[in-house]
Amino acid sequence: MKPILSAAAAALFASSPALAQDLTGAWTVSSSVGTTPITVACALAQTGEVLTGTCTPAGGTAGPAFTGSVKGSHARWGYDVTFRGQPSHVGFEADITSDTAMKGVLTLGTRPNAFTAVKN
Repeated sequence: MKPILSAAAAALFASSPALAQDLTGAWTVSSSVGTTPITVACALAQTGEVLTGTCTPAGGTAGPAFTGSVKGSHARWGYDVTFRGQPSHVGFEADITSDTAMKGVLTLGTRPNAFTAVKN
């Protein structure tokens, strides 16, 4: 009887969805706007599937506080800024690749750019 219970337990755990990593902490995002490399420091706080925080481009001022989401191994957040004198939206769509790394797309306005992020 024990082998049947062990097999049933293994099947139950194998079919359970993976728990999302906790993104809380300081992150360094590396990307580019056109051909100009950029670095953005993001302070993230995660509570369940809710992601909050702020992001500050190198040499710039912090963007407004934002609320985003984490679902499984995918995170999304963004905020409105003024870039080169024009109102714009900065959006992040990330795949969480480990407890300390993400990769995805940073969109400034309508321009998507690949990014990587590491937890400090």
